[in-house]
Amino acid sequence: MKPTKELINQIKNRKEGDMEFLEGQDFKCPKIQYYLSDLLREGGISGREFIREMNLERSYGYQILNGNRRPSRELLVRTALLLRLNLEETQRLLKIGKREILYPRVRKDALAIYAIEKKLSLQEYLELLEEHGNDRQRV
Repeated sequence: MKPTKELINQIKNRKEGDMEFLEGQDFKCPKIQYYLSDLLREGGISGREFIREMNLERSYGYQILNGNRRPSRELLVRTALLLRLNLEETQRLLKIGKREILYPRVRKDALAIYAIEKKLSLQEYLELLEEHGNDRQRV
């Protein structure tokens, strides 16, 4: 996948009417269930382990993994922490999941960014949320 700057330059340098570049792989957004599946596989985590670690009801968890349900923003953030994704990878996961990216001026988002940057575990992140007045929402 090409960096954003490279894509912008590619778009700027196209001749008028030359739109073939839009057919390239860089302009296709994967479906969240496939992307999530790839991330879990790369992280060495099975669907069953994911559901257990996220503390999801089994059928709901499988509906997310199968693409029948769209994961919440908080579930995607927690997934990023479970998989130890960096901030850029987390933002990409949120975009593919069609959720808002983390914004540092929002208190809860700032805590998530902090946890990602400091490589905190999922449990440490949840404790951080509790400690700073954010309740543990159901995902």
